Amino acid sequence: ILELYDNFFRNAFPRVADRLGIVFTPVPVVDYILRSADAALRLEFGKSLSDEGVSILEPFVGTGTFVTRLLQSGLIKPEDLHRKYTQELFANEIVLLSYYIAAINIETVFAEEASRHGIEHGYVPFGGIALTDTFQLNESDGQIDSSQFFPENSERVKRQKNAPIQVIVMNPPYSAGQTSANDNNQNQAYPVLDASIAATYVHGSAATNSANLYDSYVRSIRWASNRIKHDGVIAFVSNGSFIDANTADGIRKTFAGEFSRIFVYNLRGNQRTSGELSRKEGGKIFGSGSRTQVAVCILIKNTACTGSAQIQYRDI
Repeated sequence: ILELYDNFFRNAFPRVADRLGIVFTPVPVVDYILRSADAALRLEFGKSLSDEGVSILEPFVGTGTFVTRLLQSGLIKPEDLHRKYTQELFANEIVLLSYYIAAINIETVFAEEASRHGIEHGYVPFGGIALTDTFQLNESDGQIDSSQFFPENSERVKRQKNAPIQVIVMNPPYSAGQTSANDNNQNQAYPVLDASIAATYVHGSAATNSANLYDSYVRSIRWASNRIKHDGVIAFVSNGSFIDANTADGIRKTFAGEFSRIFVYNLRGNQRTSGELSRKEGGKIFGSGSRTQVAVCILIKNTACTGSAQIQYRDI
């Protein structure tokens, strides 16, 4: 399904795919992120992804890989599966076709997992998924102007906004917007979110050019950091240029102030280099989907900790 979707979407709607930065996450990376989020919860808070009260959000769900792998991973105990699925699991998607595929995938996997453990609930729709632009959630009501013919979606958005999210797992969109002034493919403006970036990542930077700090992946990290209000974990794979880019010094400085512990796994793969340097950077974990360096990052916010973050870094 994912391969069919990816090939279809890239060929049928290449400009949309480019603008939204659509690229699908390799399953081993998804599994690593989910297990890392669980390990981080245990390390800092003595909790697990399975525990009651631990609400999980995937803000850019695509076709549902993060949520389906979570349900299949064994990280959720069989006795907690129904509660987690119906009350504490949330996902957003902006592309209608992806939204439908994700819902079907997640609902099918839940039914399979419940049945495998001898629990029969019948068909249970996944009420945690919303058709919405995640970046819009704090700008307005997050709706894609569908409330009149899709009222249940409005309720899902409201329920998610009121939920005490503790864990965010994601592969954020990586698009930086248009490649030339003529392609009419600009990213949308988000005044509230961008003001938050200006007050943190831009304010803390010594660089003169801050344009890259409004890339989609940076917006995603800023949005997630704002969404985890108190204690929680953000685990993601993204463009890794925040690790060493001169223009990202404000991101690094902000991370050290906002989070108590940070794990960074630099997977490299920067193919915008050549010769020996390109060879040393290694292969691309997203195939042709991305030519930038890639990193997995776990950000832990623990209000009981004071001072700067503990930073643990691994380079391949």
